[in-house]
Amino acid sequence: MALPSLQTLVLARPETTFHVMGRPPFGEVVNLLSTPRLMHHECAHNNSQRRQLLRSINPEAVIIFTGSFRSAWIARGLGHIRIGTRSEGRGWLLTHAIRRGSSRPRPTSELYADLVEVAVGERPGPPQTLISETPKLTRSGIVLVPGASRRNKRWPESRFISLGQKLQATGHAITLLGAPDEQNRLLDMSKHILQSQVICEAGLNPALSSIQHAAVVVGNDTGPRHLATLFGTPCVTLFGPTDVRWTPHTTNEHTLEAQPFAPKELVADDQPAAFAMERIPVGDVLFSVQNILNQSQR
Repeated sequence: MALPSLQTLVLARPETTFHVMGRPPFGEVVNLLSTPRLMHHECAHNNSQRRQLLRSINPEAVIIFTGSFRSAWIARGLGHIRIGTRSEGRGWLLTHAIRRGSSRPRPTSELYADLVEVAVGERPGPPQTLISETPKLTRSGIVLVPGASRRNKRWPESRFISLGQKLQATGHAITLLGAPDEQNRLLDMSKHILQSQVICEAGLNPALSSIQHAAVVVGNDTGPRHLATLFGTPCVTLFGPTDVRWTPHTTNEHTLEAQPFAPKELVADDQPAAFAMERIPVGDVLFSVQNILNQSQR
C-alpha cells in the first residue's frame, strides 16, 4: 500500500534520493520499480541498530509511515524534518505531527497519502498498476492464498480445498502460495488438490512470478492481494473480521464480505463473531472467479 506514496515522492522530487527502511521482502518489491533513486535498506533487528543505520544515511528529512512510538523514538533528532502521525504520545518527537483523521475505518493508504502530501505538497492517487501488465495470453492458472496474519482472517482450509478441486476439474492449474512457515500446512492441502503446486519461498521472486502470470488470485486480506495490484492481476479477496473499508478499492480486485449487507455504522473489526469468514460460501467465490475468467476470454 505504500508504493503509490513512494512513487509520488520520487516523481515530485526527481533530484532527491529516497532511502526506504523495511523488511527484506519489501526490498524485492521496491526493486521492481527500477528506480535508482529509491534505495531499500533491510531493517535491523533492534532499535539501536536501526537508529545507527538511520544516522549513517544522514537524512535531511524522515517520513515515518508506521504509527508506533518506537519508530519516532528511533528517528528522534535526525534530519531537519520529521513527519509522522500524532499517535501514542509521540508528537513531541516530530517536527510535523499530523492527526490520523477521525473517520473510521479509513484506508491505510490514505494515511500514507496524508504524510506524503505534507512532505512534497502532492497527494498520491489510489493504488494502481505500477508495472506493465503481462499480456493476457500469458496468464493461466489460479493462485490460492490460504494464509493470513490472524487465524480469524483465514477462510477455512476445507473451502480453499473445495474451491481448488472445482477449478481444477474445469481445467485450471492450481498454485498454493504462502510464507515459509506455512509450507507444511499447504503441502497437506495439496494432497487434496492433486497436481497442485506449492510455493512457500523466503524470497519474493517465486511468489511475484506466480502472481504476475496468474489468471486470478484468490485469497484472504493479506500481502499477495497488494502484489496482484502491481501487475494488474485480477484478484478475489475475502473479508471477514477486518472491515473492507480499511483498504482502498482497486480496479482489478473483486471483494467478497462475510456480511455484505451490514449497516454502514457497524465496523467488522468490532464484531468479529458476526463477520466470521465461515459465512462466505464456496459457491460465491467460485462464481466470482468464473466471472473473471469469462470476461478475460472476451
